[in-house]
Amino acid sequence: GGKQVVLFDSVPEALERGVAHVAKICARRVARGRMTQEEADAIVARVRPTGEDADLRDCDLGIEAVPEIMDIKKSVFTRLEQNLPAGAILASNTSGLSISEMAAVTTRPGAVVGMHFFNPASVMRLVEVVKGQTTDPATVEAIVAFAKELGKNPVRVQECPGFLVNRVLVRAMVEAYKEATRSGADIAAADAAVVAGGPAPMGPFALGDLIGLDTMGHLQKDLTRAYGDRYDDGGAIAVQVDAGRLGAKSGAGFFEGPAPEAQPDDAARAVADRYYQGALDEARRCIDEGIAAAEDVDPAIRDGCGWSEGPLAWAESHRPTTSAG
Repeated sequence: GGKQVVLFDSVPEALERGVAHVAKICARRVARGRMTQEEADAIVARVRPTGEDADLRDCDLGIEAVPEIMDIKKSVFTRLEQNLPAGAILASNTSGLSISEMAAVTTRPGAVVGMHFFNPASVMRLVEVVKGQTTDPATVEAIVAFAKELGKNPVRVQECPGFLVNRVLVRAMVEAYKEATRSGADIAAADAAVVAGGPAPMGPFALGDLIGLDTMGHLQKDLTRAYGDRYDDGGAIAVQVDAGRLGAKSGAGFFEGPAPEAQPDDAARAVADRYYQGALDEARRCIDEGIAAAEDVDPAIRDGCGWSEGPLAWAESHRPTTSAG
């Protein structure tokens, strides 16, 4: 977006890795003809690594991206407030922790907002802009405008556990896991049925392995605490995690390596139906609760999950037709 960026970390090696990562992204784009070498060099030059708090004092916006542990988030926000100038916005890249709780440790809670980028942030267009209980509307609008300057699709979301996209996606996934556990459906066939029967580019079992089943387990437990039994997965995730099968990063999860080829059968199609119906139900709940506007839900799922259409459009296209005769 042409911005000057201060990359802050207290670990020098992390700073080196961060700058190298930016350079690697740019190099790939140069190799593909999407960027000139001069443009790539200019981007890398705009990123200034530092471990000195004093270097934050000219920043208009601070975005924390530390681990999803509230005590660490709070300590970072306390430090940001001490070093960012008056009028600066303090944003969190959290995927579901309370913005209001982070804001409460500052003396400028109106300037604290969620800015949840989706991975990989250099590619995915969605940014959830999350309004906490004390976030000023002007802060939300400033971040929406900033995200657009970066070429992103910002979606306004009211604070709630899981925000919008994770609520919808995890609900879909646990419905599929629960149905497959109940019916004994072949999970490779279930994944194939999900891809063949709807807009998702990957089935829930392969996606769980990609995300990491330990991470999925934390999400599932957090959302169950917040919303109850509709996030019950039938124990499917815990069985894998307890066996040390964490997905791709451990070499095995639901699948041993890549998912095998499989043809959908009736049991697999039943899993796929539960997957999409779960996503649709949670999307409608988010709209009814005022978490997001109806017109923003489908774009958020498309840009955040890579679906070819959102759950509301999917439901419309799958409405039963009636005929007179």
